[in-house]
Amino acid sequence: MRSCAAVHSRRAGILALLCAGCAAAVVSAARPARARAGRHDDANRLNVVFILSDDEREDGTAVMHNVQTLLQQHGITFTNNHVTTSMCGPSRASILTGLYSHHTGVVENFGDDSYPRFDTASNLAVWLHDAGYETGLVGKYLNDYTLDGHGVVPPGWSDWQVMDSVPEERYYDYTLNENGSLVHYGDGPSDYSTTVLARKAVDFIDGARKPFFLYFAPVAPHLPAIPAPQDAGALKNLPPLSDPAINERNIGDKPWAAWHDRSMSEHALSYTDQVRERQLETLLAVDRAVGQVVDALRANGELDRTVIFYTSDNGFLWGEHRLGGKIWPYEPSTNVPLIVRTPWTEGNGTVNSEPILNVDFAPTIAQLAGVTPASPVDGASFVPFLHHESEPWRKAYLVEYLGKSELSQGGPPPYVGVHTDRYLYVEYRNGWRELYDLRRDPWELRNAAFDPAYATVRASLHTLLDRLYGAQPHRTSRS
Repeated sequence: MRSCAAVHSRRAGILALLCAGCAAAVVSAARPARARAGRHDDANRLNVVFILSDDEREDGTAVMHNVQTLLQQHGITFTNNHVTTSMCGPSRASILTGLYSHHTGVVENFGDDSYPRFDTASNLAVWLHDAGYETGLVGKYLNDYTLDGHGVVPPGWSDWQVMDSVPEERYYDYTLNENGSLVHYGDGPSDYSTTVLARKAVDFIDGARKPFFLYFAPVAPHLPAIPAPQDAGALKNLPPLSDPAINERNIGDKPWAAWHDRSMSEHALSYTDQVRERQLETLLAVDRAVGQVVDALRANGELDRTVIFYTSDNGFLWGEHRLGGKIWPYEPSTNVPLIVRTPWTEGNGTVNSEPILNVDFAPTIAQLAGVTPASPVDGASFVPFLHHESEPWRKAYLVEYLGKSELSQGGPPPYVGVHTDRYLYVEYRNGWRELYDLRRDPWELRNAAFDPAYATVRASLHTLLDRLYGAQPHRTSRS
């Protein structure tokens, strides 16, 4: 069952942009100079489809047949892709702006330091829309965007089919903002949110003016991770993870050990296994959606001029280090899938191990579209890698969480860290320190922060961290 109600709301003026509870803004006066389009006419410009799952760790695609056969075999798999903040809202803000969270100001999912800090006037959607792209967002946007009012459509989006419920991560009984009209979906099998959103993604492809940019963001596999009816139980009795960090035996070297001083009980381990099973089962519907998107592009004659990205906003811990969820700086929390299908064939079926970040997506997609970002970015375009070409590339990057302490909820206090090809070094704002030699200890079991043998390494990593954190965003040029 569905019901429809239109909501019309406007902000009173530019100052109201700062108010969390305000309604829709008149933003034309606040927009920066238009992003510049490329030199090619529309008939030769690439379409971009960006598919973003929710809380999917790097190994999630192992159960996704369409991702493997329709994307991986026709593109490049990036095995060293990380998010810089492992939390939905901050990561999504970084994806759309190309900025670390300490530059976007979006460091939380909810409250004053969440969506109200996001620059709606200058981000990837605005740059592409201003350059002549038809832009569509289907699924989940940023957490707490409804602080601007239910039924609001932010600047830069030609078509807006977005989860408007709070929380947004619902599989049934949710409301979509359909270009300003609120439409409720119930609890029937046909209301399953991934199914509904996949249909809307296909509708966008079928009707979009070319070139187009589709940002398709189903809520799976975010908890409560309810599989589609046909997928419930499909992955029962999964083999256990062979990861020595699961229910880590000795965490005495972890600075937060007192908050997780007991090993996980059999009940806790069983619950974690159930979470894993349900999350992977929800990805089966996302995988079908990937197939439907590819089929729609092929049917419309657009597959050979479209670049398709598949990635996630953050990873998820399934009991590693006795932890669950995200936010932490460890690999299962920050390492997420990235597969890019391209219309050209140079890199088909190949693997790239360079460190790619969520802050790289905005400049990369802008370059593919022949657009110069209207704002400075922290990330870099990895378009050369999509052509299977070499490119001088970063050797280190930041990981950070700058929101309130989550210790009482099983998460970390705020931190900043630096990740290199060998080390992960983390400085928590409360004085805690962690250092892992990933070459010798890929499971992050031994904290070497206070090992005298690593004193010189720690000092150099501290200096590198300060330099990276203090670096200012840079302007990019179209090439």
